[in-house]
Amino acid sequence: MSEWQKIESKNADMWDEETQNEIEGVYVSAKDNVGTNNSTIYTLRTKDGEKSLWGSTLLDDRFNGIALGEEVKIVFLGKQKTKDGGRAYKNFDVYHRPATKPDNREIKVEDIPF
Repeated sequence: MSEWQKIESKNADMWDEETQNEIEGVYVSAKDNVGTNNSTIYTLRTKDGEKSLWGSTLLDDRFNGIALGEEVKIVFLGKQKTKDGGRAYKNFDVYHRPATKPDNREIKVEDIPF
């Protein structure tokens, strides 16, 4: 058994929008089909390290137009009811812009250390 080495997960901490209403960082990865609901997990590299967040119908739609390497800012707006008054969902504003280096050159995905 000595030749076996255990590999530990390198998952980022999960963002808790209930305690931190806003997150900002560089979009570094997405993992699809995670968990029992086959959800997506998005990972941002923030000033405090990597933070991940669970996707939702709303977030998946908004992340669809964001490229890896872009800066992303997500603001949690709270829970809201659907238009028909049915179930509640978590609402977010999502912003993005090309990430830039100190010399104002755009950061490419290959520039992001993994």
